[in-house]
Amino acid sequence: MENSSLIDVKPIRQQRKHRAVYTAVSKQLWMIYQKRVFHVWNNEKALKTRQVFTRRYYLPLIKPWADKLEEPMQILEIGSGPVCAAQYLEKGQQTYIDPLINDYRKLFPGVMPEKATYFPVMAENIEGFQHTSDLILCLDTLSDVHNPELVLHKVREMMKRDGYFIVSMDTWPSWLARLHYFLARFFPALPQFNRLYSYTYHGFKNTLLRHFDVIDESIVRPNFSWLLLKKEMLFVCKHKS
Repeated sequence: MENSSLIDVKPIRQQRKHRAVYTAVSKQLWMIYQKRVFHVWNNEKALKTRQVFTRRYYLPLIKPWADKLEEPMQILEIGSGPVCAAQYLEKGQQTYIDPLINDYRKLFPGVMPEKATYFPVMAENIEGFQHTSDLILCLDTLSDVHNPELVLHKVREMMKRDGYFIVSMDTWPSWLARLHYFLARFFPALPQFNRLYSYTYHGFKNTLLRHFDVIDESIVRPNFSWLLLKKEMLFVCKHKS
């Protein structure tokens, strides 16, 4: 199966249906983007801003689902960055996966949780977590990975049958998602205002539905809109019935 850079296109005779176009970013482009990500985090102000955002917007949406799970519980966060959102749940054994995790720990000594397990690897390459995680978080990250479809496949393998997968994604109108797609691939040296993969709401939800049942969804910041175009959506998923 090819990776997805999901952009919805409207077939001429079926205007209401959404079809995903699959193309893979190169490993070279992914590595360039990782350097840009680290550059963004390379200041304390960026970290503090994201910590406030996480507590204000993500935590109220995540905590009710985490509270449904009984201790002892295993929480896995993919693409945690230096924020490590799972720590604000104040429960469970926490594991963080991020290819730059060791760089973040050196950059912000003593900031990231001490009683946690860290894996400095691509989520696509993680092994040994078959059906062990009660709660998996992937917040504003799946558009940055090398192979989103493979990451979702890995999540399905790692999540317990009665566990939850909570994922958020910036979604765009189809014309803007298409513009992001071409700029990222043909002009990678431009200032990075977009992601490796740009999604519409329907394109991303359809991607999730190929792997999971979506049982809930929310807008992360209901009162915020970038020119009424971008919406960050948060989805709660379970194994398919």
